[in-house]
Amino acid sequence: MTEAEVEQPEMPALFIGHGSPMNAILDNPFTQMLKKTAENMPKPKAILVISAHWLESENFLSTLGEAETIYDFGGFPKELYEISYPVQGSKVLAALLGLPTIKRGLDHGAWTVLKHMYPKADIPCMQMSIDYKLSLQEHFEFGKKLAYLKKEGILIIGSGALTHNFQYFDRVNIDAVPNKEAVLFDAYIQKLVEEKQYEELYKLTNSPVALESVHPTLEHYVPLLYITGIAYEGQGMKSIYEGVQYGAFSMRSWKVI
Repeated sequence: MTEAEVEQPEMPALFIGHGSPMNAILDNPFTQMLKKTAENMPKPKAILVISAHWLESENFLSTLGEAETIYDFGGFPKELYEISYPVQGSKVLAALLGLPTIKRGLDHGAWTVLKHMYPKADIPCMQMSIDYKLSLQEHFEFGKKLAYLKKEGILIIGSGALTHNFQYFDRVNIDAVPNKEAVLFDAYIQKLVEEKQYEELYKLTNSPVALESVHPTLEHYVPLLYITGIAYEGQGMKSIYEGVQYGAFSMRSWKVI
């Protein structure tokens, strides 16, 4: 039976605060959550990842063949650079989206998460680039257009971080005390999601902190807008993890239910 012929139940969609690449080689409550989340879902036909670490001037899909494991970071233990996640692309997913594919592998916003969820790398996976020209509202509206993929058995993962400011980053201590701005912003966004105030996520009219204090650049926030766009007409979103690593990176994660 081919990939296209496999019948799949409707999939959820996930926003994952992926944090440091070190999570790829750690066994901690966050990585245990990733494993448990995958175990409690149907096996997807294919996976689409929208990662903070791939920005382009338009939307592309990554390689249809075997994806290279991209080590888009420096100064980490040798063990991290020895990990390979040789997953294949998906012709079905590429056909559904109709976007051009380019030669590009999976960055750490994808493979450090998938390594724990699907360690066998046996589910076709592709990344979609983020068009950096779009406004926050346009990213949200794009997310709405992706919602149909769930019914096609596609797992959509937005991989970023609810807060991401290296000014407060403690490289040594994963359990460093979170900075005040990260705590306030995390709670504010969680409240908006709980109350389904999804459109406020791109307006941020009542944010308790300036957006630039938690996101000097916005690429880690944008994947959340795709996932909340997907959730817009659904039943809601469930928080599946909360916490801050290294004092700066919110690991808050949700599942669209």
